[in-house]
Amino acid sequence: MSQEIGQCDDIAIIGAGIAGTYAAWRLRQQNKRISIYEYSNRVGGRMYTVQFPAIPDINVELGGMRYLRRSHALLHETIQQLGLPIKRFDLGSGPSPDTIVNVRGVHLRYDELGGNKTPYRLRPNERKPIDQLTWEVFRNYTDVLTTNVPETDKKFYVRDRSGVVMYKRSVQSLYHKYLSAEAQNYIRETNGFSTLSTEDSASLAVQTSSPPTESEDVLTVVTGFSSIPNELLRRFLRDGQRHSIKHNHDLKAIKKRRDGYYNLIFEPTISNSRTSQSKSTIKKCAKKVILAVNRLSLEKLDWQGLYQPRIREYITKAVKDIPAAKLYFSYDSPWWRRSPVYSDYLISDTPLRQTYDFGTSILNPSKSVLQAMYTDTDVSYWEELFNRAYGNETSGDFVNGKELDEVTKRYLSDIYKIPIRTIPRPTNAAVIVWKNYPYGGAWQTWMPGYIWPTVERQMTKPSLSDDVFVVSNAFNSRSFSDWGNGALQAVELAMPYFGLRRIE
Repeated sequence: MSQEIGQCDDIAIIGAGIAGTYAAWRLRQQNKRISIYEYSNRVGGRMYTVQFPAIPDINVELGGMRYLRRSHALLHETIQQLGLPIKRFDLGSGPSPDTIVNVRGVHLRYDELGGNKTPYRLRPNERKPIDQLTWEVFRNYTDVLTTNVPETDKKFYVRDRSGVVMYKRSVQSLYHKYLSAEAQNYIRETNGFSTLSTEDSASLAVQTSSPPTESEDVLTVVTGFSSIPNELLRRFLRDGQRHSIKHNHDLKAIKKRRDGYYNLIFEPTISNSRTSQSKSTIKKCAKKVILAVNRLSLEKLDWQGLYQPRIREYITKAVKDIPAAKLYFSYDSPWWRRSPVYSDYLISDTPLRQTYDFGTSILNPSKSVLQAMYTDTDVSYWEELFNRAYGNETSGDFVNGKELDEVTKRYLSDIYKIPIRTIPRPTNAAVIVWKNYPYGGAWQTWMPGYIWPTVERQMTKPSLSDDVFVVSNAFNSRSFSDWGNGALQAVELAMPYFGLRRIE
């Protein structure tokens, strides 16, 4: 029997990550009955902050950990409105001249790449820093500098010398055509992330403008990135007696009723489990629905609006989930600072890929944190090790982590040039793999062949006859879709449907 309309939500928001909590915060003063339904017992989604025992002053960021002040203006302004304290993220958003790169057994500083120490058989015209080399591929072999269209649309008109429209080809095919195999290896292995070097990524994911001449401020939240969605939620709940959040609800289906409302079919979940635990179904109803979820959740959701051929194509083919993994260790001393090749940030061709010195505790100076690994694209190696050490848990006291410790120690010894026997055993560990349902990958990359603004517009309201909206940064076209700012921009696209002015 259907629920009475008076028992239905005016707006049901699915997902309590930053998109869902931001949507709730934006709608909080509309005098509506609004409920957030969250898969887990945790708020934040891919913003996930923890602290190690005895080190409460160092945020271990298993998800998002930084943002750019100018490029992510909407996120910055929101953090300011929430009154959350910010500070510089000293590790930056990428390599600096001081960054150590360890590839093919050679250690060199990032600003030495392209020089005589670079261990790649590069052609004379390829012996350049990465940013310069990738930009010159566009500058020399496409019409990016002469395309006479507005800057915002230029990328979709850029062609290479053979006349191929660039948005229809992958970055790897572009590099394959104009760079040697060694140069392609050089780009892939000395970049912190390998995402943009794959056959799947559209070539326009690579810069279509010259590298910036000055670096942008990189900031973080003093209280941890999780505090952004948590504070959004707190204010949403405070500002409406009929506002609520319901944890451990896994949305399986949306069914439209004859009265125009929607029945929402949930299965209950058990926290800390990677799969929903079906006991029975829970039925709720709503007048309007906001899907603040990742691409993978949309792919698995049973709702007729997502089965329209064009929408289905966008969900399954326009963007691709990029898995990522992180591994943090705490130690009783920052042993890595004894390294003859020490840097706050290291890039390697080992499975560790990126390693960050996350700092020493001020409250407990005998404790330090190392982000031993941060990698993307292929995470199966780490996924297996994590499962063997921790099962489904994302953090632990290292009771079962001996194999993980030994494997990681071997790579750390190599990249820091410190004897393996002198590296101590960690006191704690925190691990994560962003790959599985419901979160999917850590971010998405655009696939070749799609006009991004068109996909974004149609995905915001997939069905013209339904009041169901998608607010996922997976389909954001106006800034980096793999950052939190993209989620807020996706929410703003839906706000006019709720009578609110869109904030740019």
